[in-house]
Amino acid sequence: MAEHNQAKITKEDIERLEANKKKMEEEKKKKKLSPGTIITRTIGALIAVAYFVLLIFGRFFMEKEGWFMQSLDPFSGAKNPNQIIRVISLSIMTLTISFILRFFIGRMVNNKKITQKIGVAVIELIGNTVKYVAVLVLIFLILGALGVNTTELVAGLGILSLILGLGVTSLIEDIVAGIFIIAEQIFDVNDIVVIDGFRGTVVSIGIRSTKFADVGGDILTMRNSSIGSVVNLTDRTSCAALTFPIAPQESLEKVEDVINKYFDTAAVKSRCDKMEAEPIYLGLCEITKKGVQMLLFIAGCNEAYKYDVERALYKEVKTMFDEHGIQLGAPGVEE
Repeated sequence: MAEHNQAKITKEDIERLEANKKKMEEEKKKKKLSPGTIITRTIGALIAVAYFVLLIFGRFFMEKEGWFMQSLDPFSGAKNPNQIIRVISLSIMTLTISFILRFFIGRMVNNKKITQKIGVAVIELIGNTVKYVAVLVLIFLILGALGVNTTELVAGLGILSLILGLGVTSLIEDIVAGIFIIAEQIFDVNDIVVIDGFRGTVVSIGIRSTKFADVGGDILTMRNSSIGSVVNLTDRTSCAALTFPIAPQESLEKVEDVINKYFDTAAVKSRCDKMEAEPIYLGLCEITKKGVQMLLFIAGCNEAYKYDVERALYKEVKTMFDEHGIQLGAPGVEE
């Protein structure tokens, strides 16, 4: 019984807890946000602005062919630039461009039109790719500025990666599987899915693994290559279904007449805005050994609010039967 009640905890219930948790965490972050962190971020922004101002307008008040401007400008083509200035210049330029790109990519997540077309997972993957590519590009640019032959280095890394690839086959399988999950839109972040009996919301789709969270907040982490059959419950309208027991002595014809009239006039959906349509009575689905008649009701809803709608439908049916003096049965009592 305890497990059944726990399963009926809804997403909305968890969201209330998560909202309180996030609020407390935000308050802690505000308290923990030290002046040093603010100063560091501000200094970083000022350095980037000063660099680009100097790079663009420095030629008007400094010697364009001088060693400083030749070293500062990575496109100057100088043969012997000052290595320290060139490394600093390349670092500021690469990191700034990366930050700007990731900033705009991050804003795309909040745009519903974009996320509906390409998905949150694709946007996050693009952002992560930009970050990693920026780091790799910066490393090669710095090595080139220090006089390292990057062409030979790339060739050497190619051979090394081939050797390492033989030992990290499983990692490659996970990466490829993750790419196919995103490319084929099997599921996206925030979709509700069922995998190997686990029902949960997709929290994140990473390069190697994917995380799912159930309504209780438990996290399941699976390797991308181990994800097999998936039921995506978000792709269609879900169904909240329930059975109601009616006492053996009740006339089924009378009960069904009451149900049809009640659903025609009660406007159940108006009292439960999470229903996508008025509930439907499907008829008698089972008769127990004791003669208890089991009646089946369904209501269309979003999968995220399935349990909310089930509880609302239970209340409506119980109220209807109480108002018309229809006795309930006891389906769990069998001899």
